[in-house]
Amino acid sequence: MKKYTILITFILISLFFTGCLQVETTLNVEKDGSGTINEKVLFSKTFVKMIQDFTEVFQDSASTEEFTLFEVDDIKADANNYGENVKYVSHKLIDNENWEGYQAVYSFDDINKVQISPDPDSKVALDDQSTDTQEEEYYFFKFVKGDTPQLIIDRPDIELSAETDEYDDTEETEQNNEQEDEEFLKMMEGMKVDISVEVDGEIVNTNATYVQGSKITLFEMNLTEMMKNKEVFKEFKKNEPNNIEEMKQYLEKLPGLKIEVEKPITITFK
Repeated sequence: MKKYTILITFILISLFFTGCLQVETTLNVEKDGSGTINEKVLFSKTFVKMIQDFTEVFQDSASTEEFTLFEVDDIKADANNYGENVKYVSHKLIDNENWEGYQAVYSFDDINKVQISPDPDSKVALDDQSTDTQEEEYYFFKFVKGDTPQLIIDRPDIELSAETDEYDDTEETEQNNEQEDEEFLKMMEGMKVDISVEVDGEIVNTNATYVQGSKITLFEMNLTEMMKNKEVFKEFKKNEPNNIEEMKQYLEKLPGLKIEVEKPITITFK
């Protein structure tokens, strides 16, 4: 399995080219190992309009097909990406003042066969290229039944890059960098990625870091919250952490950024 690269610059640049995106995935686990997957995928209205205009330019003038970024068949087929025997249940389209997308529900009867990709780009394909040949990374699950069932989560490996951008120390370059950072932050405001697990019952034991009631956050990147501490965010963006300990320091300083570093993650509940 390919290592899961937690590299803030790469993530942000990647999402910039797919628009301002919000992806929330919640895995709900019952005491028998069955459950549901709740998925919400939203694009900013600005990005949707940009894609719509681009599509219309290259669309056959005789075509009467109405533009849509989210095809119903694709939403239903997304169940296959979650693993064997995962089934589509329902979905609803979302269209508000700033965001457009959908919220879908999928069901499974055995969490041992479920896989969750941390890559938000996998939710929406903007071209016809197949990703079947690409090496993927996933959260995998093992369920142990009993009076106090246990869920074991195998997360992708975390690989931190030691490479950093070279910054010129001249006053002019610093001013340019600061201006570019401000523009970048403004463009990316509102972006959010969230992957969490919620069990049906009370958690009695876990080594997970981010626990709230019966819910555990595996990964969260909320740009709106992160930008509340702009100085630390800019420092993080400029000086990428080289090891887990350095990463932990930033996780403590940056609201809206949560990365579970435990491996495996265990949850015992009743």
